[in-house]
Amino acid sequence: MLKQSSPAPLRRGIVKLWFALDAVVALAPPLYWAADGRTTPVAGVPIALCYFLTVSLCITASLIAAYLLDTSDEGTAA
Repeated sequence: MLKQSSPAPLRRGIVKLWFALDAVVALAPPLYWAADGRTTPVAGVPIALCYFLTVSLCITASLIAAYLLDTSDEGTAA
């Protein structure tokens, strides 16, 4: 009888890579914005603000995904 392995380790690996990408993107914003000096607005909002709002939404989504993965693993472990 073949036993199908759980996809949880793969999902955990993807979430870990997502966290690593979040850390790199959040801690190393594009340095050319600081050196450039120009402010290019997107829909009237400075591009740096759009960048940080996007990064914060991505980090929040990764935390929610990790939480949902953890709670789904607890339900199957019992």
